Amino acid sequence: MSHAILTIFILFFLFQIGAFAKKKGEMKDTHNFALQWPLYLYIFTVMISLTLIFAGIYYIMSFSSPILIDSNQGSVMKDHNFAEMIYYSGATLLSIGYGDLNPIGPIRYISLFEGFLGIVMPTVIFISEITNKHKED
Repeated sequence: MSHAILTIFILFFLFQIGAFAKKKGEMKDTHNFALQWPLYLYIFTVMISLTLIFAGIYYIMSFSSPILIDSNQGSVMKDHNFAEMIYYSGATLLSIGYGDLNPIGPIRYISLFEGFLGIVMPTVIFISEITNKHKED
């Protein structure tokens, strides 16, 4: 059931991106958009890439020792799978921090760095875009 819901969510999300791109294209002659469509795609791509890179780091590090505590169960997770690492990485990168998974050991510091990147990267990209727009004008 969860796979079906996830599939529906992904299809809906892709449909919304397509609808946004189509509507933006129709309105380009009458509206001035400050931020261009490729910027959103670029930020999305960067954030997805960072999520997958850190998920890979966490997954590889989980081979040597447990790296997460399941706070719902109150126990150290001994078996990790890549899907859990993507979830943990995404929650950390987006600074959501549900609290259901907590890092232990050196992963705590890597998680802090990932959370920092999740805040700084979109900011840097937006500031860079604004600076480029200002130079063009």
